[in-house]
Amino acid sequence: MINKIKYRIIILLALASFTACQNDDNVATANIDAMVAEPGDLLNQAFPLNKVRAEGQGLTGLKKITLDNKINISFNPNYNSDRAFIFTIPFDEKLGSRFGVQPITFVTAAGSFTKNIEILQPTPTIVKTIPAVATPGFPLEIEGTWFYNVSSITLAGKAVSYSVNSSSSIIIGLPANAVSGSELVITTPGGMAKKTIEFATLILVSDFDGNGARSSWSAYGDIDSFNANTAGGPAGSYATLAWSGSTANGYNGSSGGGGTNFLSATNTDATKTFIDIDVSANVIGAQFAIQLNTIDGKNYGYNFKVTDINWTTKTILLADFKDNYGFGSNSAATLDASKVNEIKVGIAQGDTPNPSVIKFDNIKIRYQ
Repeated sequence: MINKIKYRIIILLALASFTACQNDDNVATANIDAMVAEPGDLLNQAFPLNKVRAEGQGLTGLKKITLDNKINISFNPNYNSDRAFIFTIPFDEKLGSRFGVQPITFVTAAGSFTKNIEILQPTPTIVKTIPAVATPGFPLEIEGTWFYNVSSITLAGKAVSYSVNSSSSIIIGLPANAVSGSELVITTPGGMAKKTIEFATLILVSDFDGNGARSSWSAYGDIDSFNANTAGGPAGSYATLAWSGSTANGYNGSSGGGGTNFLSATNTDATKTFIDIDVSANVIGAQFAIQLNTIDGKNYGYNFKVTDINWTTKTILLADFKDNYGFGSNSAATLDASKVNEIKVGIAQGDTPNPSVIKFDNIKIRYQ
């Protein structure tokens, strides 16, 4: 009797062991056969933010996805089955995201395994430029997307200098001879972004080297000296005006004279017109007085104090000029910019150190 019981126990244990082995054989090893990016059906490749459909077996109970051994990928477990699941490719510079082939590790209820996926660099795009209308010789900011690994930037087929601020911002240096309608091209491993650049109307009033619309300058009023050909400016010669306190006339200044209008008849908007002038002085606090005259006898002024004796470029919006030589209450916002035909530069005598020596160069008027 005892032997029969032992025999039955041995048979039951053998059957249990056989059944367990069968069950083990039915458990699929976790693995992924393919990763397909949507849209586009890229195989084992994806762009940032693409949804990727992973297909394989043993994928039930997905617990974790890690990209490049450091970036955790979020996923929706409701879209997880034994045969497939969906996740989105993240891209975050702060977390160390990069392009190229990199490992991606999956942890499921059946175990963990690692595959390789190639993260592709998207084609860059140009969204806008700041300002919207560029000026030859001035910096231009380009805003867009995917400015990674920039290899070159050209304007009208010629390379320009540039500085990448971020993946969405680049500052380029525009050549002084840039032509409106030129094509800007930004090249990266992801492709090229292109945009036609429109340029402002730029008129050189005087560079005090004999160039510009007004090349012959003279001074008037309570000045001590004036030299329109002082050597050693930002780019060649510059103008120097000195005042030591005389108030016999109550004013002083210098001018290249009147004449034809600087701008065309279509450039009328004072809110789109700027005066650019390189300035310096012998003392902080020296006050420039910039005057504008028009062909129909109107005059406006703009006064500002020097805060740095080193050369700087001062940019003044025409609409910010005021009547009464810059001390009035009426702005030039409604002034017809196309009628400006004379620019004067002097020292505001009422609130400036004595003596004052102002220096100026490269006077330009631009419309954009």
